[in-house]
Amino acid sequence: MNISSSIIKMNVFILFMLLFCLSPLLGVAAICIFSPFLSQLERNIASVVVVFFSILFYATLQPFGDLAEYLHVYNNINNIDIFHYTRFGKGIEFFILVIMKVVYFLAEDNQFAFLITVYTLIFTLLIFVCKKMTKDFYLLLFFSVFFSYGFVQANSYFIRQILSMLFVFMLIVEWNKKSIVYGFLSIISHTSAIMPIGLMFIKYINQFKKALYVIIPALIVGLLLLYHIGFYDYIFSKLISANIKFSTLKTSQIIIYNSQFVFIFYLLYVYRNKLNKEANSIFLITFGLFSFALFWGFINIPAMSNRFALFMCAFPGLLLYPLLSGDINFKSKYLILISIVSINLIPALYLFYNVALMGSNLNFLGFKPIQSDIFDLITLIVNRITEELPYLTQGN
Repeated sequence: MNISSSIIKMNVFILFMLLFCLSPLLGVAAICIFSPFLSQLERNIASVVVVFFSILFYATLQPFGDLAEYLHVYNNINNIDIFHYTRFGKGIEFFILVIMKVVYFLAEDNQFAFLITVYTLIFTLLIFVCKKMTKDFYLLLFFSVFFSYGFVQANSYFIRQILSMLFVFMLIVEWNKKSIVYGFLSIISHTSAIMPIGLMFIKYINQFKKALYVIIPALIVGLLLLYHIGFYDYIFSKLISANIKFSTLKTSQIIIYNSQFVFIFYLLYVYRNKLNKEANSIFLITFGLFSFALFWGFINIPAMSNRFALFMCAFPGLLLYPLLSGDINFKSKYLILISIVSINLIPALYLFYNVALMGSNLNFLGFKPIQSDIFDLITLIVNRITEELPYLTQGN
């Protein structure tokens, strides 16, 4: 590295530090946008800062709605049989309960410790998935997810399903014997993982011919077991209650959820001859199309369309994997990711602006997600550690 480039990097570093102190959120945005031009070591160091901030950013939420409900369960975890808690997938979705049990014991029932733990797991999995997808652009890919409207919404409510989806992505990027473990973890996190795993089995059934004699009987037994424990009645009752309790998606939400997903598929078509065509990459595209079909298939069922199509709504940036791992030059990859971030920009900034006006329950950093400086963040975290966790609403 010559002297001039060293001076430029030093000046950029000072600018990042100043911006981070004035607004940690904007500082992290700048780090991620500039990250492809850093060395691998510098990116790894930057990733620690970005992930650490992401965890704290979400952990500053005052509990409300579903988040408050999780903490109610956490408060009573010692009175719950974690393997027979029917409220979470008729007892199948016990992974979050195991986390609660361990954290409750180690942290002596501290609620903030639970939030820190669950968001640490979420963002550790997300950064690992992004790094597996691309070594040069993983921080920018991470930011394209972190800064998307759908992810901000979903990660504040659907914690079990977010974890489940991340384990599905781990299954896809690993694509080896470890994938069995990630598949199991995804199902015990949220039963919606049965859909992508079932899709994978259907797509690659020819490769499982020798295992069919075991898989098919096990599948039949599993389906009968689900019927015996009332799982189908549970799902049906959820669909019925959703029609009563929740509203359908707004037109603006439908546009936001579809815009970047459709744009990414357009890019996949444009670069179709340069895509990574390995099995996991092709499956990700198939899963994306499946998610898109689910979104529109359940569009008129309240509170279901975005849940069934969580990949499309919360993680559309990860569909770029076939591009980022394909035969495309550095400049094109960077411009593609910047374009995705740009598409996210207006809805995400509007969301944070609405939070600042206290027009949303998403109370990041005490309703000041952008305006808070580093000292506000530190003060808020210290208060969360030393005081009782304040609730915005108590949930259902």
